[in-house]
Parts: sequence; structure tokens; C-alpha cells
Amino acid sequence: MANLTTDFIPCMLIPLQQHYLLLPNSTIAEVIPMPRISPADNKPDYWVGQYAWQNQQVAIIDLESIIEQKPYHHDQANKLCVLYSINDNQLPAYGLPCHGAPQLIHLNESALRLVQDDNDLSPYLHCRTHIGNKIAFIPNLDKLEEIIVQHF
Repeated sequence: MANLTTDFIPCMLIPLQQHYLLLPNSTIAEVIPMPRISPADNKPDYWVGQYAWQNQQVAIIDLESIIEQKPYHHDQANKLCVLYSINDNQLPAYGLPCHGAPQLIHLNESALRLVQDDNDLSPYLHCRTHIGNKIAFIPNLDKLEEIIVQHF
């Protein structure tokens, strides 16, 4: 008999501007209506700004801009997804603009179907996967947090 796993992981499917982001639910600190974000001077194009969250400044970055290396236009973002840092460094949390409400889903290994044309993946992505009829980014959070700390 085949050894099938039935372990489900609670995940959040987060709508970005043109893509979706798939993250374990445990990395999400809070999803809030888009606040006023303080602009940041002399930062890379993907750096949206900063926001005072729980008495600390958190960087707000655009994942699509980092991955696709193009400028960000956040005028349509209506939510802010605050993520806990997965590394023990100077970055306790950071934020990503969302273009809609994140959706809680439960996935197991058999539900993930990797996109096969991932030859030109950004170093900030582990992979892309099919979730139903959507394609979602699974980010490389270590690399992402590394670049945020460099510029914070």
C-alpha cells in the first residue's frame, strides 16, 4: 500500500498585484487595512516604505518588484500583511502590500503541483506552485529577509 501523508498545513494564499503568495499561516502576524505608510528615501525600487507596527518600525516591501525586478505601483493595495521574521536577526517583522483579503487554506503535499518552467527563478523564490487554477509564489524567506536587513 502506498504511504500517503494526510498531514495538512494551514497556509495563507495572499493576493499580490498580479500573482499570489503562499505562506505558512504561522508566518503571518496580522493582516490590516492599508495604513498610511511613511515613504523611505534612498531605498531600492521594491521598498514601499515603513510603518509603525506594535511600537516598532517595520519595512514594507513589494515581493513582486523584488522577484520581477520592476518598479512597484501600490495604489491599488488595500491590505497590509505583516509577517514575522523567520530568522533571529534585527528584523522582527516586515510587511507586504496585499490586493485583497488573504485566504486560509489547508494543504498537504499531494495538493502541491510545482510549475515546471522554473528555470529562471529569482533567488527570492523557492518555487511556483499550482493552487487550484492559480499559480502561487513560495518565497525564499531567508533571502528576502537578508535583503531587507541590508537596506533597513
